[in-house]
Amino acid sequence: MATTARAMEGFETLIGRWKTSGVVLDEHGRHLMDIEGTDEYEWMTGGQWILHRVDVMMGDEHTQALELIGDYDQDSGTYAMRAFDASGAYSTMTAYSNDDGSWLFDGEGMRSTLRPSAGEPSMHALWERETGAGIWIPWMRMNFSTIE
Repeated sequence: MATTARAMEGFETLIGRWKTSGVVLDEHGRHLMDIEGTDEYEWMTGGQWILHRVDVMMGDEHTQALELIGDYDQDSGTYAMRAFDASGAYSTMTAYSNDDGSWLFDGEGMRSTLRPSAGEPSMHALWERETGAGIWIPWMRMNFSTIE
């Protein structure tokens, strides 16, 4: 069943072009490398999907990706996320809307909590990775500010 535009309204705070900065952390929470670049979220025609473009430098590595967000499942209250990167890799995640306006993006062995700042043109995210036996550790800390 197609996602309705109404089911996608919660993503409105993400729409726009964002200056991205952050850090990648090692297994002890120490700084490994910086992240700098842009993220862009835009509505596809019809409002049933969001197109997310990523163009960042992670240390010396240029990372580009394209992600589609949509396909709302009313029973579970989740959205599908399908990402494709420049290396040819493909991944899937699931998005959950939290009561506080944040989003949980959950995938195999990784998850992120994205927190749009109320009334401010910024967002923050903490990415975590699973080390085994259900233990999660910080992986990336990200900041986003709108580009006018």
